[in-house]
Amino acid sequence: MGGAIGMAARRKGSASRITGVADSRETIEKAIAKGAVDDATLDLRGAVADADLVILCVPVRSIIAAAQAVLPACREGTIITDIGSSKTLIVRDVEQLILKSKSKAFFVGSHPITGSEKRGVDASETIQLEGASCVITPTQHTDNDSYKKVDEFWKSLGMRTARLSPEEHDAVLARSSHVPHLLSPALVTIQTEKSLDLSGPGLRDMSRLAGSDPTMWTDIIDQNAVEVGKALKDLGQELITLAQEIDQLARPGTPGAEAARERVFRFLADARQRFDKRYAPAPTKEIADDADEISEAGN
Repeated sequence: MGGAIGMAARRKGSASRITGVADSRETIEKAIAKGAVDDATLDLRGAVADADLVILCVPVRSIIAAAQAVLPACREGTIITDIGSSKTLIVRDVEQLILKSKSKAFFVGSHPITGSEKRGVDASETIQLEGASCVITPTQHTDNDSYKKVDEFWKSLGMRTARLSPEEHDAVLARSSHVPHLLSPALVTIQTEKSLDLSGPGLRDMSRLAGSDPTMWTDIIDQNAVEVGKALKDLGQELITLAQEIDQLARPGTPGAEAARERVFRFLADARQRFDKRYAPAPTKEIADDADEISEAGN
């Protein structure tokens, strides 16, 4: 993600200079070669000493430690943000670090909702920021000017921003992101060797997220366990109800079978309608014109 943000910021002119921090010379060379940074270093504190904006592009388990490391080196007025997929714990702990250290830096939590199941600077070109959403999670302690600057930065990359509290973010993302990352490997788990051998694009598409980094996602789920648990229980009840309907369908000729068929159809149709409303592309003018002509012919 850090590489993707760097490339987008350079392309859009969102920063006068971008300095990357990496944990190896190899990563530094790759980041420079890809145009993700103007320069890069292994020296975390040296890199942030003159920075106006510091973006912590590390796994969620490392964000608090990274903030603790950079705070002493940040000058007055530096804004720190992050890309963590969970927010309540991170925002609370980083704000406490700033308070205890009496730092003059500001923190504003962020979560760009885009990415890939792959990781590292090599995956940066697969991440699409343009048009994606980014949630910003201010609290009562957030400096308003810093919030506005972080909002402006993400928008400058072509992202759509939304403002949520850290708690609301975690409740929403548990359902839209974290549970899907558990369902995908769960779907793989129920397969047999024969079903995997005879699978098609449907299973491949549904199980793509099973290729995600297990350590990274264990940490995300751990930090948002309460909300993920609630969402899984809701999903579990939906699956139990659906299984009961399927049991009825398995008894053709019984009074409940036809009613169950109608309920299964309605379940699928309602989901299709919600999917189309959110994800289906709008018809092009040519298609719309054709539809009008067909309608007129029918009349």
